Amino acid sequence: MEKDESMSSFFKNKVIYIFSPQPWNYLQISKHHYARALAAHNRVYFIAPPVSSKSFSFSLDKKDEGLYLLNYTLAAPVFLRFKLPALYKLLLRTYLSRLLRIKLPAADVAFDFGCYQEFNSLDFTDAKNKIYFPVDDSDYFVPLTRGADLVLTVSKSIQAKFPEGKCHFINHGLSEAFSRVTLLDLANNKGWKPGPRISVGYAGNLFIRYIDRVTIEILIETYPFVDFHFFGLCSPSKLDDQEVSWYEYLNKKSHVFLHGVLTTEALAEKYRDIDVFLLCYKPVEGFNRADNSHKIIEYLSSGKVIISSYISLYSGTDLFFMMPDFSNDSFRSTFDSTINNLNDFNTIEFMNYRRLFSLGHTYDKNIELISSLIGGMDKE
Repeated sequence: MEKDESMSSFFKNKVIYIFSPQPWNYLQISKHHYARALAAHNRVYFIAPPVSSKSFSFSLDKKDEGLYLLNYTLAAPVFLRFKLPALYKLLLRTYLSRLLRIKLPAADVAFDFGCYQEFNSLDFTDAKNKIYFPVDDSDYFVPLTRGADLVLTVSKSIQAKFPEGKCHFINHGLSEAFSRVTLLDLANNKGWKPGPRISVGYAGNLFIRYIDRVTIEILIETYPFVDFHFFGLCSPSKLDDQEVSWYEYLNKKSHVFLHGVLTTEALAEKYRDIDVFLLCYKPVEGFNRADNSHKIIEYLSSGKVIISSYISLYSGTDLFFMMPDFSNDSFRSTFDSTINNLNDFNTIEFMNYRRLFSLGHTYDKNIELISSLIGGMDKE
């Protein structure tokens, strides 16, 4: 698929720093996808957190055309980051600002995707435009601009914590790998065909604390004639009894398939074989995972029906089936009625409706929106 040549001229031929709290080889999420999308027309430097070492060092590696990864070590013991965070940030800031000044070209734009443990403000860079982009309402988040000119978020609850007009909402994005498949299926008017067994899909880390394991287990036990496919981290990250028990339970079920972490391209292809998608969080009011979720945009790109716990951003829409409030009491009954009426819910009309919605939120389109916000700031 060719790159979108309509991308705003603001984000062309710019030098862009992306400060990420996760390394490049982490599960590919929003900051990684923005880096790839922006690199189509700009020079992007993806700057991950440092590794503690006995000495200072750095490497600059070309990942793709226009995309470079800056990795560096910091001569500081690991405990300093947690025991003396102010000193750690001062040391990091001093070294990183010098490193950027000497080794990289001056930035036109700098993005901070929530590097709370690395620095408190973007004012150590000389970027002409500074953008703070908090995604999750973590323990480290406070509603400050962190030296940015523009604040963006995918969470309405985060937006509400800022003074009015100081933070702008922008929905999660659809990566090129997904949009390529979706555009092809739209062009071919590809519909849904029932198979010998129903395939249900869930994407994400299976060991995060807010997954409603109880409800998912009920579905697995109640529907042995349904295949459940899990994509994402599928093995325990630590020897936690509950995690191990959950993993062992899933692993022993013959109609449960643990695919692990896949590339974005492979995941988009796998979604073509799924009949129903799940999003099933614990019914806890007031945490921003119930506000929005990145996986929804990707689910919708497949065109297939979705059953979800309550997600406030999509309340009142007709894009998918969602619990009416912060309770999963009716999840099983909704699941039952859905899988027994897939011919009604996976019609070509419904599928194309969902696909078109997802295509309205590609990363290129989100970058267009960010460009317009920056343009609006210039006029103020």
